[in-house]
Amino acid sequence: MTRLQTIIEGIDHLDRDELNLLFKELKKRLEHQKKAESILDEFIGSGKGVWQTDAQAHVDELRSEERTF
Repeated sequence: MTRLQTIIEGIDHLDRDELNLLFKELKKRLEHQKKAESILDEFIGSGKGVWQTDAQAHVDELRSEERTF
């Protein structure tokens, strides 16, 4: 049984107040995650043109330098 299945089965044993509390907590966490994603979305592409090389090429170069130590 997966963790999610265990949680879903556990929900069956909650009373109305516990279900409301669970709902509020889930809603709060989802809203927090959505807000964080929205903030991060504002930065997508903001570094474009900062470096003259391709980002992947730069990362590959850094990684190859780490191997020489």
